Amino acid sequence: MFVSNVDELREIRTDLKAALGKLEVLIESADPATTTTENEALVEGPRTEAIEWVLRNRGGAPMRPVEIWTELQRLGRDDTKNVVQVATNDLYHRGRIGRSDWGEYHSL
Repeated sequence: MFVSNVDELREIRTDLKAALGKLEVLIESADPATTTTENEALVEGPRTEAIEWVLRNRGGAPMRPVEIWTELQRLGRDDTKNVVQVATNDLYHRGRIGRSDWGEYHSL
């Protein structure tokens, strides 16, 4: 089947990235090596470290700030979307994360 709608392809790509991210988190949560202390540190620790953790654990797939925010919310953080977007942009400008495309970030 040929799909000529690039926006539809991008939406499918985003959905697949989100599904992969959820899969990674489920695997980690079932892994006995992941400790409660690590999860607590992720939720209660610095926002920038939590954002970097999410990007590292995506298997290198780039994420948009709203996807990062969604994952942080799922993990128990209560940061706002705007704060995550600003922090992600700051991490990029400080050289702590990379940018694949306009508005898509990845771990280094």
